[in-house]
Amino acid sequence: MSYLFAVTTTLGCAGVILPALLQFILRLFGRESPSERQMRQEANKLKQQLQGISMVDQFATYARIQRKINTINQQYRDKVSERLIGEQRVRLAVGGLIRVVVGMLCVWLVWEYRSHPVLSLPPDLVWPLGSLLAFPSCQLGQISVMVWLGVVRTVCSRLSVYFTVATPKPPPQPPTPSFNLTATPVSFPLD
Repeated sequence: MSYLFAVTTTLGCAGVILPALLQFILRLFGRESPSERQMRQEANKLKQQLQGISMVDQFATYARIQRKINTINQQYRDKVSERLIGEQRVRLAVGGLIRVVVGMLCVWLVWEYRSHPVLSLPPDLVWPLGSLLAFPSCQLGQISVMVWLGVVRTVCSRLSVYFTVATPKPPPQPPTPSFNLTATPVSFPLD
């Protein structure tokens, strides 16, 4: 019985913990590459150089540096989007595979041990919920594999909210008005 308790609890937690662990690993390995860092640093150097040039006096030089900055920024955005798309593909493929395997193992476990209890408690202790905890084919006072999987999965998903490391969200931007509030000139009467 303790074997069934350990396997059921582990499998119930795995469905919640493994996708979160996968996301953490992808975040750890999916950081900015050296080429992306170099592009960003080069764009920052060019921006500093651009600040020292007068746009009016040296327009051609200013425009050439501005075009270089725009090109580097576009290349940087392209590289970052390629990396993020790759991470998203891995997250979907591996995360989906994890969910399918854990789901199939849960179905097998429920089918194979449908009449075996995970825990046996005195019937008086589980009095109002006894038949619900014994669903589908255990006796009163016993907790079935299916119910225990549901309880463990629910508890793990509720607790995972407190243990996940969330990325900080940018502060909300105020909505842009759809019209400009400008003062209209008032003309004085001509008489």
